[in-house]
Amino acid sequence: MAHELVIRARILRSGQFMNAAIGIDRGKISAVDESLKGEREYHFGDYLALPGGVDIHTHMREPGLTHKENFFSGTRSAAFGGTTAIMDMPNTIPPADNARALEEKLDMASDNSNVDFGLFAQLSDIDEIEKMASMAIGFKLFMSETTSASGTATSPESLLASRHLAGRVVTVHAEDPGQFSAEDCSDLHRHNLIRNIKAETEAVKRILAINTAARINLAHLTSRESVDMAQRRKASFEMTPHHILLDEGMPLGALGKVNPPLRKKQIAEKLFEVARTGRAIIASDHAPHALKEKDLGFDTAPSGVPGVETRIPLLLALAEKGILKHQAVQDMCCQLPADLFGLKKGRIEPGYDADLAFYDLSRIVKIEGAALHSKCGWTPFEGHDAIFPAGVMLRGNMIVRGGILVMEKAGLLLK
Repeated sequence: MAHELVIRARILRSGQFMNAAIGIDRGKISAVDESLKGEREYHFGDYLALPGGVDIHTHMREPGLTHKENFFSGTRSAAFGGTTAIMDMPNTIPPADNARALEEKLDMASDNSNVDFGLFAQLSDIDEIEKMASMAIGFKLFMSETTSASGTATSPESLLASRHLAGRVVTVHAEDPGQFSAEDCSDLHRHNLIRNIKAETEAVKRILAINTAARINLAHLTSRESVDMAQRRKASFEMTPHHILLDEGMPLGALGKVNPPLRKKQIAEKLFEVARTGRAIIASDHAPHALKEKDLGFDTAPSGVPGVETRIPLLLALAEKGILKHQAVQDMCCQLPADLFGLKKGRIEPGYDADLAFYDLSRIVKIEGAALHSKCGWTPFEGHDAIFPAGVMLRGNMIVRGGILVMEKAGLLLK
């Protein structure tokens, strides 16, 4: 029997490269074998086919902050980085902390997303949790203030006691503002001193001690101590490329200002060792700001860096250099984040969405912020090596080919 479409490329199986034919029918992977027949066929030769990336932590900035980014530009950027599903955080203007605001935001995303998407609801009003549950991919709890979000006035213990959170993912921004120090925030080093590691570890301890039926996911952890606590409690956690590859000693200025902060080099190196194991979710925490906002001076500049387009390409280049394993990149950027939410994505296996990205591993390029597809036009990874996809497929349809977005607004709500 001929499949609607057959893709021929290399794939990863248990860490090994193998030539494969991927059968696709009705937007799903229907077979993976060495020889299949298709009504149509795409031949990618020695290119590596990875599952479409799943980025569970992005800020598309819509509504209210669309001069920085919007659903169209942000999901376009995701597609060009090999990511075919994103999850958007609720700290917009207005915040998605009630059913009406979340529904309005859902309409915006549905009309403008170039990849599949899910929306987080902000966990702050107990009375709104049930109303938002059917629309939200998960809930976000801010334990401290950050860009366009204030720490919750209701205790985490009270919020996490809601029966409507049973089995639901609650992603936590774990920083304890009671541990912040009173320094002048004039550079990356002082920003690190203010929002110090103790603020993170104390918040992580508090959250992990709460008895809740929710599934706690710890966002953007920056220290090995925090990771070790999460692993002991079998809680899921995220790390970002900027926290494992950048540090406070680099000459980034406000372009490296982010919450939680970049840490010392030796702290980042210890965190990178976790990535070597492949046992972590790598999320971008894509949080773009206009360059003119970053130029206001370090103390005034907002915190956040873009990263949805560079997340997988950065790590693939490291894999080609032998610093990471290719299988670890696939696991951390595709499979583990999809599995956390029970999505039929992130794997090249029958029954899963035919989301694929095709990489010429011999083509390592230098990242240029001006060439990326986010509205903001800059990156803290300027000049870093990366391998970008030559083509990207969403549910069996090519959406990026030859450096062009060939199909717009094809994204659907994640369910």
